[in-house]
Amino acid sequence: MARISAKVQDYGGFKMKQLNEVLLDEKPQIIDTNVVDFRLTGMSLLIDKNNESLAANMMYGLLIAFGVIAIIMGVLFKSLKMVVITLIPNILPLLFIGGFMGLMGYDLKISTSIIFTIAFGIAVDDTIHYMSKLRMELNKGRSLIYALKRTSISTGKAITITSIILMSGFVSLIFSTFTSTFYIGLLVSITLLFAVLSDLFLLPVLILTFFKNRTNSQKP
Repeated sequence: MARISAKVQDYGGFKMKQLNEVLLDEKPQIIDTNVVDFRLTGMSLLIDKNNESLAANMMYGLLIAFGVIAIIMGVLFKSLKMVVITLIPNILPLLFIGGFMGLMGYDLKISTSIIFTIAFGIAVDDTIHYMSKLRMELNKGRSLIYALKRTSISTGKAITITSIILMSGFVSLIFSTFTSTFYIGLLVSITLLFAVLSDLFLLPVLILTFFKNRTNSQKP
């Protein structure tokens, strides 16, 4: 048994996976597999596999979270439209931060993967507060437009203040010299900012779009 080590340029996990697959496909042409065999190993391969598994598990976890939230909102409001309205403003911040990470070249790893679950949980919490207040205003017989106005003034102010407090706590992490801590502070703060903007500006638009023909007695 022997181990052959060599240095190779870091092309990234996706490119290295393709090169490894090409190497394994040409395996019978390189050596006589009846006499000797080989397999890929090394720290780089383990890191790539770890990142691949991390990304897959993160997606499975988020899909489960989406499903659970959809069921809860469906039971609370008894409306499929409400499920869609609730999920859209909470999915967009995740897409935004994912695109931001790709644009800036930030790798998806253990320290950065938790950002998505943290942001989704906080964003959903703000949305539920907003929708609950809106339902209370509509139950008082107010029109949809006036109910949205009252909800944005009262609950919107509370959501903004709590988001600022949370962002202040995470922003302090960007002064850390530890890279993982810095990324968590930066990315979570940006995600929280985008999430509160989605709840305050996009959510009312979605409600008006889906329920613009509703009367006062017909509540979301």
